[in-house]
Amino acid sequence: MKKLSIVVATYNRAQSLLRTLDSVVAQTAPKGLWECIVVNNNSTDNTVELFERFAAEHTEWNLRMVLEQKQGLSNARNCGIGVAEGSYIAIVDDDETLEDTFVESYIDFFDAF
Repeated sequence: MKKLSIVVATYNRAQSLLRTLDSVVAQTAPKGLWECIVVNNNSTDNTVELFERFAAEHTEWNLRMVLEQKQGLSNARNCGIGVAEGSYIAIVDDDETLEDTFVESYIDFFDAF
C-alpha cells in the first residue's frame, strides 16, 4: 500500500524537472511506500523524452507520467490527485529540490494523527 503520492505538474520545464526527479529518487523512505506522478500539461519541449529516459534508468522507483490536456496548473494538479494511489498527497513544483528525508518526514507527520 502506498502511503504518499508526490504530484509534480510540469509544462516545458524539462531541465528543472530532472533536478526535481533527482531529489525524488534520493529519498530514504522505502520505495514501496510512495509514488511520484509527473503531470505533463501539454509540454512542447523534450519533457516527455527526458522523463521516459529518467524513468527507464530508475525502474525500481514508482515513477509515472500522465497527460493533462486542459492547460493550467490547477487542472494539472487535480489530474495528478485524481490518479494518485497514496493515502497522502504532496504537491511539489517542478523546480523544487526535496530533502532526502522528505517522504519519510511527510509520512511520519501525518501518521501521527
